[in-house]
Amino acid sequence: MFIGQIGSNNYFNKMEQMHQKNNLTQIAQCMQTQAIQRKTDTVMIHSVFMPNKDESGFYKSNGNQMRVFDSIKYIQLAPDERLKAEILPASEQTSYTECDALLNQYLKQFHIDGHIEGDQFVRYSDEPVKLILADQVSDTDLENFRQQLNENGLGEDIDWCGVKEDLWNISVGFDNAERLEIKANYLASRYAVLKDLIQNQYISDKQTAEMDKLEHLYTEAKEEMANTYANSIGGFYEGLGQTDVASDMKASVLAMVDEKAAFYEKHLAQTGDYAKLSASENPWLKQDDAYLAARLRESVAVSLSGTETRTMDTLVKYNANDLTFAGVYAKSLSSKLERPDIVWDTTQDDSDLGEFLAKQNIAAQAGANNSGVNKEMVKLISNVFESFMNQFMDALDRTLDKNQEMVNKNPWMQGTVRTKYIDRNSVYLAFQNTLTNM
Repeated sequence: MFIGQIGSNNYFNKMEQMHQKNNLTQIAQCMQTQAIQRKTDTVMIHSVFMPNKDESGFYKSNGNQMRVFDSIKYIQLAPDERLKAEILPASEQTSYTECDALLNQYLKQFHIDGHIEGDQFVRYSDEPVKLILADQVSDTDLENFRQQLNENGLGEDIDWCGVKEDLWNISVGFDNAERLEIKANYLASRYAVLKDLIQNQYISDKQTAEMDKLEHLYTEAKEEMANTYANSIGGFYEGLGQTDVASDMKASVLAMVDEKAAFYEKHLAQTGDYAKLSASENPWLKQDDAYLAARLRESVAVSLSGTETRTMDTLVKYNANDLTFAGVYAKSLSSKLERPDIVWDTTQDDSDLGEFLAKQNIAAQAGANNSGVNKEMVKLISNVFESFMNQFMDALDRTLDKNQEMVNKNPWMQGTVRTKYIDRNSVYLAFQNTLTNM
């Protein structure tokens, strides 16, 4: 047994020596290879897995290696409807119900009223600030508050802070160009309702002072709407080579809002209980100008169903339909110029690009004709496309410049990405041929 034990030890000693010799050989080979290839890229592949060994140093299998995963179990949850809701300012919301009005009046209790002086906000109250979200208001709280409103009303004073808050985001740009007329209707109807309330609630100097406040807010909001639309949408068309578009669009927006306000005033005067509140169990709603304006918009929409109301001054170039179409079309062209790589794959033939652009032009003309815009707007849409084509190809060339920069940094990419600029002649030729044959 003693001799056998020595023999066993000798065996393992030899194995250990062989193992060390092999390691030394591998290290020497590795050093020799690195010395030869030290000026070239080296890729080292290794694993963080450390193999298990038994007491003798031999590898032994591990139960976690090459293990087949159990079947994965999951639960599919229905999407939260609240995550789908789009947060819109008051001037872009298409619905304003009695429940909305009640909740809005409830939340006004927790508004922080004040004004800006220099770089500081000055509050009108010293009471502690309490923050509350709409989801935190219970049905019981709302019902109790409703009873309080029915007993006490909203008071005789107009909530000018609330009006300012509702009109604070009245601007129109690329992000909401399609809602231009919705915002114009909102502003015009609020103006008509507030004017009616002032004329019926106040007399003498008080009436004059309140009307001055209304006219100031109305003019300020109307100017903001017109300026932001003219600067963004009108400015975009001027960037495509069209002159005086911004000023024409500003004048058109101002005229559109005034026309709508006058129409709402006329409808309000001619229609008795347009809000259907004569038998309402909530008399406080008769003092809620936001709720009344929503009912006025509904009443006008019903009365105008199927009729044509676009009677704007002929001195103004564009009506509400024209302005909305111009905004949506500008938004579409602008997005193409911002991300041309998404719109067109430059690996395709340049003649295909010409055909693609021709079809885009034809579709735009058809859209303008089908939407009922006037001749001035059709002309504008037609005139801007050639300039858009050039700017679009310029944008594509800038993406090709980026490809060239990548090739300069990584020469091995040469031939794998396109770096040659768009062939304008091929594009123009295909564009004209397509227009001729369509």
